[in-house]
Amino acid sequence: MTKIYDAIVLGAGVAGSAAAKLLADRGWHTALVDRHRFPRHKVCGEFLSPESQGTLARLGLLEEVKSLSPSAITRTSMHMRGGGVVSLALPGKALGVSRFLLDEKLHRAAEAAGAEAREGVTVTAVTRQGEHYAVLVRAGDRTEELLARSVIGAWGGAGLSYGERGEEGDTSNDAPKKRKGAPKSSSVGVKMHYRIRSPKAAEAMTEAAARPDAVELYFFRGGYLGLNAVEDGKVNVAALLDRADIPAKHRTVAAMLEEAIRRHPALEARMAGLLPIMGSAAAVSPFRVGLRPVPWNGMPLIGDAICRIPPLCGDGMSMALRSAELCGKFADRYLRGELTVEQWEREYGAAVASEFAGPLRWGRVAHSLLASPVLSYALPLIARLAPGAASGMVRATRLRNPAIVES
Repeated sequence: MTKIYDAIVLGAGVAGSAAAKLLADRGWHTALVDRHRFPRHKVCGEFLSPESQGTLARLGLLEEVKSLSPSAITRTSMHMRGGGVVSLALPGKALGVSRFLLDEKLHRAAEAAGAEAREGVTVTAVTRQGEHYAVLVRAGDRTEELLARSVIGAWGGAGLSYGERGEEGDTSNDAPKKRKGAPKSSSVGVKMHYRIRSPKAAEAMTEAAARPDAVELYFFRGGYLGLNAVEDGKVNVAALLDRADIPAKHRTVAAMLEEAIRRHPALEARMAGLLPIMGSAAAVSPFRVGLRPVPWNGMPLIGDAICRIPPLCGDGMSMALRSAELCGKFADRYLRGELTVEQWEREYGAAVASEFAGPLRWGRVAHSLLASPVLSYALPLIARLAPGAASGMVRATRLRNPAIVES
């Protein structure tokens, strides 16, 4: 007799694992499927905003995350193209933790709750068969059909739908893969971990650079770069770059980051005391910032599958977690017979629009403003004359999810 799941979650990133845990916690027979194996590095700012921690707590995941010994981040500093700096205090304590550890921790938490985790499994098709979904999966040369009462898409920002889970999109290789049909002018997201060269180098660092409690953003021709401390004294360095502006000879993540670092004097000085950690590189190309949230495409979508927020807003993981929480609760009601699939689609779509549309809109505004060479020179002066304006812009890009403020 064919086993029928209550829910299958396609993708085991932050959103997918959180949704699978929520459903398993509520007693539903849940499968969590991902074509990769864990742990793995992913392109991400590796910054859990204060707002995200309320969601983590409600999902029973906050203590799991804290067990990873994340760094504490309380402020942000923006280093503009003209050399000016805008510094802001965060509304609470953010956490810096690598996706290498975080994704595996959430994945294992979903398993511990009772979800059936399947790693290294590629979904090749999803079809509706009466009251069930049929999910065709491939592991090596073996193909299997899984049946479920519901399916949730959590495959990230590669812009895929149904079973289109090819080899494009997010990669953990040193050289980013080009997605078929990508526009000639597109962005590439890259990231790598660094460590302090030596105790002597640490002593020589400036006071600002030596403090690990800030997320730092540097803007330059052709993109921007962010860095912040994560666990174990490591520093995550992630950048969004205009692919056409990077010399063709730079084929690796390390080379692309070196090129970016040379474009901002303060960043070059900041990175002088750091060494890259081999094996920590990741890239995604093309990196497309979403224009509007799309919470349903034949099935409910969560996380970056809904829409990719501009990275500089620093709230991507918060939105991923919140979408998982929202969708999981609607899925629970659907599985209990309290909602039809049409009601689920309508009510979940309205909830996503209500909570995400504003932050996404302001995120795109901030993305455009901070990328402007003219405003890059003017913003530090504006921030000094109207200090509330910059803080207000930051607040506008965040979910209205109460932050956990710790003394």
